[in-house]
Amino acid sequence: MDIVKSFPLIMTSGRLVEYEGGGDETRSNPWLAELQQHMFVEINPRAANDRGIRNGDDVWVKTPTMAARPDFKGLRVKALVTERVGHDTVFLPFHFAGRWGGADLASYYPQGAMPVVRGEAVNTGTTYGYDAVTMMQETKTTVCQIEKATA
Repeated sequence: MDIVKSFPLIMTSGRLVEYEGGGDETRSNPWLAELQQHMFVEINPRAANDRGIRNGDDVWVKTPTMAARPDFKGLRVKALVTERVGHDTVFLPFHFAGRWGGADLASYYPQGAMPVVRGEAVNTGTTYGYDAVTMMQETKTTVCQIEKATA
């Protein structure tokens, strides 16, 4: 597999101003959860246009880590078309959980524990690599491909 051709976009993840910590507290608080209701990927207008993606479309984000699991479709998220990222880079927040490969995991939560907002966990798609000097895991970046989701 030619990684560059199969996964031409650089994916990075990070924090949202609207979310506290990893997101558990925010996703479970109805007043805070309404500030950011959907897991999303920020994609540049040029990259989005090349893929037939419009703002608000459901898309699949796929990475080499996911390609190793043929039964896993990828991360199903909303497209946020913006010039905040370069044409070869995409951004996903790391605060979400409760969805897996497009499926809602609501039925797996104990009664009363289900968060208000559920979304794909970006770390599902990042690498298993680590920094050889610090031995710190690398869960912030990888390469990916994005395609418009069909019904």
